[in-house]
Amino acid sequence: MSSRIRENVKHLFECFCEVVPPSEDKDAWVIQQYPDKYKDLEVLKAVPKFAYPYKFENAVIQHYSFVLTDLESKWTFGFCRHDPKSETAIVVLSYLPWHQSFYKFLDTTAVLMHSSRTEDLSEFLSSLYYTRISEPGKKIFVTFNRGQNTFAVDVPRPFQLPSIPENRNLTEYYNAVDTNNMMIIFASMLYERRIIFTSKQLKRLSACVQSANDIIYPMIWQHIFIPVLPLSLIDYLLAPMPFLIGVPDEVLKKVSRSEIGEVVILDADSNTVETPFDDLNNLPQDVINSLRKHLRNKSAVLGDGVSRAFLRALVQLIGGYRDALKFQPRQKVTFDEEKFIETRPVALQPFLREMLNLQIFQQFIEERLTMLNTGRGFSDEFEFELENYSAKSGSKLKQQYKEWTSSMKKEGTAFLKSVKDKANPAMKSAVKTVKDGGKGMKSAYKGIRSKLKEGHSAGEPHHPHSMYESGKPRSAPSSPTTKRKTLSDFTAPVASYKKDASLAIKNANLQR
Repeated sequence: MSSRIRENVKHLFECFCEVVPPSEDKDAWVIQQYPDKYKDLEVLKAVPKFAYPYKFENAVIQHYSFVLTDLESKWTFGFCRHDPKSETAIVVLSYLPWHQSFYKFLDTTAVLMHSSRTEDLSEFLSSLYYTRISEPGKKIFVTFNRGQNTFAVDVPRPFQLPSIPENRNLTEYYNAVDTNNMMIIFASMLYERRIIFTSKQLKRLSACVQSANDIIYPMIWQHIFIPVLPLSLIDYLLAPMPFLIGVPDEVLKKVSRSEIGEVVILDADSNTVETPFDDLNNLPQDVINSLRKHLRNKSAVLGDGVSRAFLRALVQLIGGYRDALKFQPRQKVTFDEEKFIETRPVALQPFLREMLNLQIFQQFIEERLTMLNTGRGFSDEFEFELENYSAKSGSKLKQQYKEWTSSMKKEGTAFLKSVKDKANPAMKSAVKTVKDGGKGMKSAYKGIRSKLKEGHSAGEPHHPHSMYESGKPRSAPSSPTTKRKTLSDFTAPVASYKKDASLAIKNANLQR
């Protein structure tokens, strides 16, 4: 289990595609792409299914997102734009979940596709593809149209909470679904249920599913996650493991409710929830009362007020993990499950015992331990909120952490001194780095960790369809999982980008 978001992303986007809609005798297919060197054929084969998840007609311009999952459970985000005046859909794939930025990107490319100057689009795509991603909090700038226009997007800060109205997904979710139903979905996610969102609008559907996942931060959904389910993948609704799936209304009509079994269903169009569970009332009552109070404060919902209300609820529920951390000299920080339960109020203990078995909680603990053991300490929005909630316990823990890091520092210095004379060039360089005040050490350590991780992954068997092995819970497979195939396995025609979509479609049909 780990974060589903990739680190050290090199390009703002991985691939831009134009997709031809399906006809009576042909499935949708990718007609053109940039860059040509993008060769993840399984992903390219999946894109048309999500660009046209079912037969629908567009009356207005519509943006929505989908997610593809690789064999390491990492997400690739797809952002799609449909225009009723266009014969095709355009899609951009990225490892970055920057919805506002990529919807702006798609609007810009849509304009350039009809530019009188043939090179405008290819020059824009090339410039953006090779532009270095700026530091968090700064902007990415790219000039286009012979320097007459500038494309600019913000680089989000780490752990930044979604806000209203800046975050389009959260704004859509909050406007479509009342706070009580948002709380029911929140509780159902904490119990890792099988959850379906449905809507007649793809933009509303994907926005609500993405936001539901965002507001369980600092945890991340570890199971099947499909913001928009294509009709061709409808069998995923029969999966017996937890899932969070956005199902277009027309697709949901194709499956029998009795076949789906026990499932939570949120209709984002009618703002109704059907559930066979009482998950919300099974959460600790003081947590629910506090959450409801914060969400009722209408003046506080603008900005990150809604996200922060749910974050505070999670601070109340799982912030006590700090009291279960073990700091020992010359050893990594560890987590004591029994102490986690014993140090919590009696009213919280039954729920927390269940939390110990949940994938999302285990991922949270693993991430917290990694933050501490790699020197990042308590450095995200959850920890800052936890400091505000419980200054006393936070202060005590900070002192423990300070003593532990001091011990680790002394041990590291002694080790470096002992190997200095016989070290290879790389180690000598590391010794010099430490003497210079640690400059460059973080990136060097990051590289070593990356290599170790790669070696571990290569030797570890993957069981995508097994939730439990050796008594330990595993993440359910996240759909659709992509895998590598040879060129001969890929049949959808893919060409270099051309200016005139209509002419390209006509030429392609003549060749088929």
